[in-house]
Amino acid sequence: MGRLLSVDLGRTRVGLALSDPLKMVASPFKQVPFTDQQTLLEEICIIVSEKNVEKVIIGFPIREDGKEGQGCKDARMFLHALQKRNINAVLWDERYSSKIAMNILRESGITTKNSKDKLDSLAASVLLENYLL
Repeated sequence: MGRLLSVDLGRTRVGLALSDPLKMVASPFKQVPFTDQQTLLEEICIIVSEKNVEKVIIGFPIREDGKEGQGCKDARMFLHALQKRNINAVLWDERYSSKIAMNILRESGITTKNSKDKLDSLAASVLLENYLL
């Protein structure tokens, strides 16, 4: 039984979250700096192998008005790059995941100033939780 990995793509940081093997719980995994797509692709391939990931869920940042921006194009390109490596991957609407993650951090007493190292992986966890529902 494999896990699910969610990816919250960003231009500076990428948040990652993993499910448990039963695919019932999503947990923040880690945050990696974004340097370029190739480096990120290699990192994801290593995680897929080491953590027995059967599917990668890529956040698809549709705008509130339903339109697609550059983030959606980036997500599609990353999806195709993973699929070329025979990795099972899908796009998933990630609207509001970062806002929800920020609210969770605030409610936990973590200030905005101290949250950058947690926000992206928590947003990826929110994305994965929505996928699991």
